[in-house]
Amino acid sequence: MNQIRQLIKRSLTAVLPQRLFLVHGAPGQQVPIKPGAPGTDLRPQIPIALTFDDGPHPEYTPRLLDVLKHYQQQATFFVLGTQALLYPEIIQRMVQEGHEVGNHTLTHSEPSQTSAKQFLEEISQTDQVLSEITGIVPRLVRPPQGKLTLGKMLGLWRQQKSIVLWDTDPRDYKMTDSEEIQQWCREYQPTAGNVCLLHDNKPYAIEAVRRLSENRQYDIRSLGVSHWVTSAAKQTQFNHRAYA
Repeated sequence: MNQIRQLIKRSLTAVLPQRLFLVHGAPGQQVPIKPGAPGTDLRPQIPIALTFDDGPHPEYTPRLLDVLKHYQQQATFFVLGTQALLYPEIIQRMVQEGHEVGNHTLTHSEPSQTSAKQFLEEISQTDQVLSEITGIVPRLVRPPQGKLTLGKMLGLWRQQKSIVLWDTDPRDYKMTDSEEIQQWCREYQPTAGNVCLLHDNKPYAIEAVRRLSENRQYDIRSLGVSHWVTSAAKQTQFNHRAYA
């Protein structure tokens, strides 16, 4: 079944614009260059998107925000409405420090037991929660477990949402020891546009950000997911004008 899901995901990625369905940021899009004195860092700069699901967590998320701030990395947090209600001050801090906040439903209910109607209601409820906290209705949505039906996708697109999945998954939610995330970081070969799935309700994302930011071979720069979604939308508009 997992192979079938992967095939479907690749097929959708091939035919749908990134503003509707994003798995990997397209190469060749303009990337902001990190400021600094010329020649001080000869490592190739690799732009990726670090994304964090299932928070905010009262202990791990603030520590993660500290590390992101230290290394000047911009992240995207796909938050649960129930958690946002409990910790609105953490959501506010995310926005104040330049991170993006996306919708991960209200309760993270099991996809196979959640109808399209219930799923879309949870999206709307979480939109309301986040709007009250930040004044912004999120455009980015990540479905629980990355699982969607046609009805759920169409419902999200009717609401002008961008569905964001991932192409890089260290499976930190299964880890039991920090050595596991350290090993993954040592083996990870970044590609521009990678969308990396991590979880800020677990402790290992904190170490992952630290290790990736201190990579000696690559200057790994995390950008908000909207960088790729917005760039893709602008390119689409340009192409329409060019051929009108």
